[in-house]
Parts: sequence; structure tokens; C-alpha cells
Amino acid sequence: MGGQNEVHKVKEEEMIDLTAFAADYLKMLKRTWKMVLVLGIIGALASGLWVNMTYQPRYTASATFTINIYEEQEDGTYTNSSFFDNSAAEQMATTFPHILTSGVLQRKVAKELSVDAVPGRIKASVVENTNLLTLSVTDTDAERAYRTLRAVVNNYPSVSELIVGKVNMEMLDETGIPAHADKPKDVKRNAARGGIAGIGAGLLLAAFMAFANRTVRREEDCMRRINMKCIGTVPRLHRKTRSRRTKQPSNIMDKKISQEFVEAFRLIRNRIEYSAHENGLKSILITSALADEGKSTTAVNLALSLAQNHKKTALIDCDLRNPSDSEILKAGKEKGLAEYLTGELDFEECIQYGEKMGFSDLENFLYVSGGNADADSTELLDNPKMKELIDSLKDKAEYVILDSAPIGLLADAGILAQYVDGIVLVVKKDFARADFILNCLEQFAEHNVHIIGCVLNDD
Repeated sequence: MGGQNEVHKVKEEEMIDLTAFAADYLKMLKRTWKMVLVLGIIGALASGLWVNMTYQPRYTASATFTINIYEEQEDGTYTNSSFFDNSAAEQMATTFPHILTSGVLQRKVAKELSVDAVPGRIKASVVENTNLLTLSVTDTDAERAYRTLRAVVNNYPSVSELIVGKVNMEMLDETGIPAHADKPKDVKRNAARGGIAGIGAGLLLAAFMAFANRTVRREEDCMRRINMKCIGTVPRLHRKTRSRRTKQPSNIMDKKISQEFVEAFRLIRNRIEYSAHENGLKSILITSALADEGKSTTAVNLALSLAQNHKKTALIDCDLRNPSDSEILKAGKEKGLAEYLTGELDFEECIQYGEKMGFSDLENFLYVSGGNADADSTELLDNPKMKELIDSLKDKAEYVILDSAPIGLLADAGILAQYVDGIVLVVKKDFARADFILNCLEQFAEHNVHIIGCVLNDD
């Protein structure tokens, strides 16, 4: 029973993989359909142009004969042996290639045509179970094909007589000089074939790209490809009243945001709270491998969701080169972290409180903006004051959420990792390669920091 269950499990996993590949292939086609179309057009143009440039008409002249073999009698005369006619025709057709390549026939035909070598392609065939033999000549010149045929007909019996005996070839039909080429130049048809071949190549290329695409596309890919537990998926954002074309950062306090989006962050919040409780985590770094993966949106909405759940939460925008948390919060651009690290502001001066930011029902929310950094962000963050700020906020709040620059672009996240208790990685669906993400995560290996998991972003 156990073995049967294992076999069933393997088959089920294979089916899932095939289904997943089909879904990935369709997504890849949506991304590469222009490429497929271009390859189809290129194939059609190339095929049509090639045919137009290389086409040579070929004409076939042919003649059909009855074969009669005469047997020599004792008195020296010849009589028709019809019993052998069929086999003789077959024998003549079989031996024709050898006869044709013989120097005797070649010389006779060439002499009659007054040429050095026999032109065209010559062949013989027999109608099964009959004494009918067909000789044909194919050449690029219709008149030359016919003249060559006549020369072969004239000289063939005398050469074949050496093999099958005295032969009488009585012509039943001939084409004369061919009026039309065997295959007319059909540019359209060949272009269509080239177009189909090009599209086929594009579809195969898309399939290969889908197979070789080692990005994270599903929750199960998180553990399988980057060895991280997925703690939630941020759904594609559908605003209730705004145009879909409007791509603006949004927070869960916006009443125009879909409930699905809000619930997704509640689920992420609950799982992070559980992990924080189990592992004693208070300060959590939110980052991503590359830019535009949604790490700032995740950091802001996680902090807001924690505050909504009656947890005093501090949010620090540590992405000093590209601070965007204020835009997501729809807060004014105030001095913050950069000014605190340079000594321009003290601890209390760099903090903004939720009720003063327009969130009247979020008295548990504290915010430190990125400020205006003139110096290199890496140098600013590699500062004892950064740890002091985090420690001071941990005394004031239950959770401290840090929004860091992408780990694959800057060293900022690696520096901040030494100050925090846990890390959450935001991974955009089908965006960064899994091997690149794994290489980025190596920055955290030297720090004794807990990797909570990853958030899969579909927005």
C-alpha cells in the first residue's frame, strides 16, 4: 500500500508540474507574442525571397513504350516472345541506371546531341505487370529535355540488347516539348510555409524560455528554488475608482483599495507576528533582490497593519537613495533618518506620529522618513547612531520595521542586517532569477539574523 501511495504521489506531482509548465508557457507567450510574430514574418519574407532568387524551372519530357523481345531461331530469324515481354520491361527498367552510366550509351547520346556530357536527369520506370516502359528526361530547358529524350530513345535499345537481347520498343505516347514547368514558381505558397516555420520556431523558443525561466512564479517555488518559506502573496491591486493605468503606491488605509489587498496584508502580518513571538523578534528588515519588486509597499502596509492590530509599530525608511515610504503614506516630505544620522536632528525630532500624519485612528504608528541624504547612504547607515535609533525605537514600540534598499544593488541591506532580529524578502513574481536571489541572500550569512521568509508580490 505504501508503495502504491508513493507512485500515486509522484504521478500527481508530475501532473502538477505539467500544469504549471502549461501556465508558464501561456504567460511566456503573452510576453513573447511579438517575437513569435516577427519570426513568422521573417520566415515568410526569407522563404519568399529565397524562392524568388533561386528558382529554376524544370521540365520533364517523357515517352511510353511497349517492349517486345525477339528470340533468335535456328534458321537465323527472330520471332516475338511475348511471354517474356513483362519481365523484359521490368529488367530494362532495373538495369537502366547501369546502362545509362555506361560509357557506350553516354557517348552515343552525347554524340547525337553534339555535346560533351549528357544533360538533364534521365530515369526509367515500368508499369507493374505490364510490358510498358516509360523513359523521362528532366532539365531546366524544355527543348533540351525533349532532344535528350529522343537521343536516349534512339540509342537505348542498341545498348540494352547486350543485356536482355534483341528488343523492339514501340512508342505509344510522348509529351513532346514540355509546355509547362513541373513545379511553377509559387512565391506565396513558399512564403506561407516559411511563415509557419518561423511561427513554429517562435513557439518552440517560447517553450524553451518558459522551461529555462528560473524565476519565482508560485508560492511553492519559494521553497523549491530559493529555500525560503512563503509567508503570503500580495495580490494584483485593483483600485475601485481609479484607472488601471494609474500605477500609484497605495496603502491599506486608502478606502479605495480592494478588500483582497487588505486581507493579504493581514495574513502576512499574522504570520510575521507568530514568527516574531516564537523567535523573539522585534526589529524586522524588509528588502528585495532588485528594485521595483514592491518592498516599500510591503514594508509600509505591514507596519500599518500591525498598528491597526493594536501593536505599537515604528517604520523607518532606510532606502536613503530612493525614499518612497512618504509617497505611499501620502505624507509630506519631512526631515528624518538622514538628518538624524548626520546629527542635525535628535531622536524625538526625527519621529512622526500617526495621528499627526492624518491617521487619527493610528496612534500606535510611528514613522521615520528617509529625509534628504547628501552623503553616501552606505556610509551613513554604517554608523553607531543607526543601532541606537533602532534600539531606542524598540523601547518605544513592539515592532520596528525597516525598509531597506535592494540587496542586489547596494550594500545597505547587508549593513542593516547586523542591527535587526529578522528579515523578510519581497519577491516579485516572475521577475528576478532564483540563482541571483540566492547569491544576494549570501550577504546575510555572516550575520546571526533570522530569515522569516518571503512575500510573493503579484502586483
